[in-house]
Amino acid sequence: MEKHLTPLKAGLIAMLLLPAGMAFAATPPVSHSSGQAVQLTGWLHVEDYTMEDVTVQVDVDGVTHTETVTENGRFTVTLPANAEVTLRFEKPGHLPKEVKVDTRNVRDGEFGQHKKRKVSFAVIMQLERRMGGLTYPGPVGSLGFEQGGGCLAVTHDRTLIPASQAPMVF
Repeated sequence: MEKHLTPLKAGLIAMLLLPAGMAFAATPPVSHSSGQAVQLTGWLHVEDYTMEDVTVQVDVDGVTHTETVTENGRFTVTLPANAEVTLRFEKPGHLPKEVKVDTRNVRDGEFGQHKKRKVSFAVIMQLERRMGGLTYPGPVGSLGFEQGGGCLAVTHDRTLIPASQAPMVF
């Protein structure tokens, strides 16, 4: 006995499958700005080579968490697009450092078409006792992405001021 698909059965099957196909077709593609957009991999350098008491605090749009640092000083932070981030590096006996990261233009240009951008950098922690009572008045650098092109933009600020003139943080 040969089975044939009658027009009635074909119509029923089409009616059952059509809503599923329409739902699939109507679902917009996942936006690049949703989810994780930038992976920062950093290496910390300290004179005594021990990382057990180093902290890396990550403040993403007002929400702070602490990242782990491996024995060789490596840490990885994954950030969303369109965020303003502060990375704060601390180790007892060393000057704390801050780096600002701005991911607002990470999706611009040809570079921004990649699923996740990867940026590597190093942070050298200075011993307080060797800095002659000086400290950093603000962030020591910034990472960002150029508007329109999405190229990585990096700035450094090596300015030091007497610690007694540093702004008080409450």
